[in-house]
Amino acid sequence: MDKLVRRVTVVQGGGENRHATIVYERDRDDDEDNDDELESDTKSFFRPLERAVRHMLKAEVIMAQEAYERHIKSAAHGRQQWLLDMPSNILNAERKGLKEIRKAAKEAEHEDEGD
Repeated sequence: MDKLVRRVTVVQGGGENRHATIVYERDRDDDEDNDDELESDTKSFFRPLERAVRHMLKAEVIMAQEAYERHIKSAAHGRQQWLLDMPSNILNAERKGLKEIRKAAKEAEHEDEGD
């Protein structure tokens, strides 16, 4: 079996008659435990970075959604109104996204103080 497979369980039946049987379970060696410790240290090191990237991507999604909604609203007014509104729509959408990033930074700051 591959190193990624830890356990294989076969579930038979359904409802109240369901029965699970473990077919394969990997034995843990000392070498693998050391790898797991190193892996968990690496994960804890990258966790804040991953969280920051996730919050920035979320803010970018909010920016894009806001810009899209503002564009649709401007286009509904007819003619070339959307073209005239575009600079202010983009700036307001960016403001909203940056506000979201600042909010995420404050939350991260409070989490760090709690640790």
